[in-house]
Amino acid sequence: MSPGSQLPTRYTWNLAKASGFCKTMALSTDDQIEFAVHDDAAALKRLFTLPVSARLDALAAMRGVSSFDTAGMEMLRQIHERGDGFRVEVDDPRYPAAVDRLGKADAWGQIKRELARAWDYQNAALPGIHHPDRIEVTLTLGNPDDPIFLDRTHGYYGMGATPGTIWMVAWPTDYNETRIGACAVHELAHNIRTPNVDGPFNLAEWVVHEGLAEVFTVEVCGPDSTGAWYQDVTGKVFDETWDKVVAAFGTGTTFRDWSPYVLGDDVARRVGSEPVGIPHMGGYAVGRRIVERYLDAKGLKAAQAIARPVNEIFEGAGVTPGKT
Repeated sequence: MSPGSQLPTRYTWNLAKASGFCKTMALSTDDQIEFAVHDDAAALKRLFTLPVSARLDALAAMRGVSSFDTAGMEMLRQIHERGDGFRVEVDDPRYPAAVDRLGKADAWGQIKRELARAWDYQNAALPGIHHPDRIEVTLTLGNPDDPIFLDRTHGYYGMGATPGTIWMVAWPTDYNETRIGACAVHELAHNIRTPNVDGPFNLAEWVVHEGLAEVFTVEVCGPDSTGAWYQDVTGKVFDETWDKVVAAFGTGTTFRDWSPYVLGDDVARRVGSEPVGIPHMGGYAVGRRIVERYLDAKGLKAAQAIARPVNEIFEGAGVTPGKT
């Protein structure tokens, strides 16, 4: 079945949110997506003028989270007290300057333009694919004092596997300030693939997700637009990483089990998982190689393969899960 050929043009996608509630997300097979990019530069600048004690509530109001939403507030605390977001409990003069730098880099404008361009490319390559009617896009300021985030992850990344939502975090650097739009394109690939593939989410699907998203970004934004997260995973290190990741396909049942194989040992330790000898973002490098092999074998672009089942991609790439 080609994407959308035997399904109604519109149906609803029920998403379990981290808060425990479900959001009804409308999907479509038409050629339009509304990208609602929230330009929070001015709001963030205002937030940094408030007393520290008032900032969490102000941030919650920006994000549409009620102070009575216990789970939502805990998520904000996780991001901005223990995660990669700026620290709400810290009065840091670097924060307003960093927001200004994001503004001068036209970070929010990059996101709008690159998402629109990426969707035009995807829609031309595979019309009729299921996609959200509207995608809410949030870019927040990162934490400059975390070496894994700033040095290993180059101060930026996103999360986009939930259709209808893209969340991004960045601390501006010379490297990333021109690539924030490309990061959004990577997340759009996740937003598109998720509602178009059947079956349970697992390690193999996650690795293929990342590989497709990376190659899709290269197709839209160019060869230098992404790849720094795993640039050191080459040669013997790559070969060893490949063997470990492919051998782990079919194992584990949770993100905690799979994270070491995708995100690497540094992140595994942070989330309380057992390191498995994978370099930072090693699973991305493996996923990209799998996808590139498949695309080369089939003569396709990532945009044409965005909804192909993982087993088909493995077969075309010559990958046997659980074997190296």
